[in-house]
Amino acid sequence: MRFNKIIYIRYIPLTKKIYTDLYMDEVEKAGIDMEYWDITALFFKKDFGQEDSSSLTNTKKFESYEELEQAMLQLQSLDDKLFISIMTFEGRVTRLHKLFTKYNCPLAVFGRNMFPLPKQRISWPFLMEKLNFVKVGNYLKTRRIVRAKSKGLIKPYDIVFLGGQKGWQGIGVINESDIAKSEIIKINSNDYDNALSLKGSLPIINKDYILFLDEYLPLHPDTLLFKIKNVPADQYYPQLNEYFDLVEKQFGMPIVVAAHPKAVRYKSEDFFNGRKVIFDKTSELTEHAHFVLVHDSTSINYPIAFGKKLHFITSSNIYNYINRVHRNVVNFASFLGCNWQWFDKGGSVDLIAKIPEQDYQNYKFDFQTSAETENKLSKDIFIEFLKR
Repeated sequence: MRFNKIIYIRYIPLTKKIYTDLYMDEVEKAGIDMEYWDITALFFKKDFGQEDSSSLTNTKKFESYEELEQAMLQLQSLDDKLFISIMTFEGRVTRLHKLFTKYNCPLAVFGRNMFPLPKQRISWPFLMEKLNFVKVGNYLKTRRIVRAKSKGLIKPYDIVFLGGQKGWQGIGVINESDIAKSEIIKINSNDYDNALSLKGSLPIINKDYILFLDEYLPLHPDTLLFKIKNVPADQYYPQLNEYFDLVEKQFGMPIVVAAHPKAVRYKSEDFFNGRKVIFDKTSELTEHAHFVLVHDSTSINYPIAFGKKLHFITSSNIYNYINRVHRNVVNFASFLGCNWQWFDKGGSVDLIAKIPEQDYQNYKFDFQTSAETENKLSKDIFIEFLKR
């Protein structure tokens, strides 16, 4: 066996989704020793109400870099221990990666679940408007880690589990030349795997419906964790519901909401005026939907995998408060040959007449899968790699 111990490491407590998405259950069933190293305390002073599912596996929590270094020392030798980083490679992880380098820890990362990005707006008025002390500090830290990497002071990733030709873009501030130094194991995006494994499912709703891929946009806990400006919830949901009323009237069928997994308030509060809100069934709901409404959710992997028409929506508040999301909406629509619309300005839905097959195909192999893995599940590829 190539590795007899896998250590997942992250600056956020373990969640059920991470446990599932990174095949932790499969690793344990394969008889491979596994630990989850929770280093949240090294990066954040608060937990912002984040889920903590540490009980799912053997979890170690660290309060200092000294504790972390001692744990690495106790693992010697490290040749058959694989560290899997579940963090973006950017300035805040510099000290951590220096430890990986110091002890030459075999280091892997998943490069997947990426999507096409719009060109960055770079102008002095734009920069002056967006800059603040936190962003400037993060920028300087990121410059330092890039410089350290270029000088060989920080080791590259040894192994990259890559979903789609451009999945590496989701790892952080690295480029293709960095990836070229790594061992590449081709896999799929999480959503593509889910669609592949659940294809042919029975309908959950036995009538025609339109699906909305929810992002919990105004209330997502990550906006608190990373201090991201957001749209006001008291405006977002009423505007969205007014738009949904118009869409339902135009097409003569209800809108069903595929809830974001972190949308905990949906379970006790009605944000969608009585419409069906369903958790953990996005793949099944998408396969049988008439068409799909979305902002910039990575869950568009499902309608692309199932060949469903997409219609992208944004609003004035999204444009003003979280312009990045607005630009993603416009870019998604352009990349996929679909249309987009302001949902707060009324008007009918100009739904595409037919699926733009070539655009969907380009997206599939850029961001979802590869010719070698399109009919294989990533969990099987992953375990086979660890055991060979």
